[in-house]
Amino acid sequence: MNTQISRHLQIDNWIFEVKMVRALRVKDYGEPYSAIANISLNGNSAYVDGWMQKDSQQISKEDLQVFKTFCHKMAVTQLSVESKNYGLLKNKVTQESAQENSLLKLA
Repeated sequence: MNTQISRHLQIDNWIFEVKMVRALRVKDYGEPYSAIANISLNGNSAYVDGWMQKDSQQISKEDLQVFKTFCHKMAVTQLSVESKNYGLLKNKVTQESAQENSLLKLA
C-alpha cells in the first residue's frame, strides 16, 4: 500500500502546493507531542531542517521509517536530514538506512 498524496490542489484559478510540512509525534492531534520536525519539499526531494525531541532523545529507526513512508506517499525519492541533527541519529540507524535504502541522506 503505497498510495501517493497529491502535492497540489486547484480551486478555480488558484493552485495550492504543499511545500512545507510540520510533523508532530503524538498519538492524538491536540495532545502534547514528544517530537517535532519541519520538512521542506522541493520536487522529488525532502529536507528535514528542524527535528527536536523531548529530553534530547535520539531519532529511532522507527521514526526514520515513518518519515520514509511519508516521503514515498509524497513521491519523494531523496530525504535529507540537516547536519546539526546528525547527533540525534544513532550511528546504527544512519548506517542501516544508507545500506538498505538510498532515500536518506545527511545534508
